[in-house]
Amino acid sequence: MKIIPLSQARAQTLSTVLNGNVYQLRLLDKGSTGVFLDISAGSTPIALGVLCLDRRRLVQTPYRGFPGDLMFADQRGFTNPAFTGFNDRYLLCWLEPGEMELGL
Repeated sequence: MKIIPLSQARAQTLSTVLNGNVYQLRLLDKGSTGVFLDISAGSTPIALGVLCLDRRRLVQTPYRGFPGDLMFADQRGFTNPAFTGFNDRYLLCWLEPGEMELGL
């Protein structure tokens, strides 16, 4: 498992290397509606407009070409993520392909 560092910003785009490939992540916190995630590999979208929930896998389908999965984890309870707690309370975790079978 790898923690992907985030900024405490309502809207952000970042690049990260996972399993040797570069992926772009776009996060948007829409307040009471929730945090939404877009994932792409270059110009190829993998997942768009995914609602981020606590301890819920965000990609969920291996056929999309994403290695493993992403998941937010609340470090102080069981609430859904908000940008004000990124990297402190809410961690964005990458679950490597081998960790998928462990039930993490």
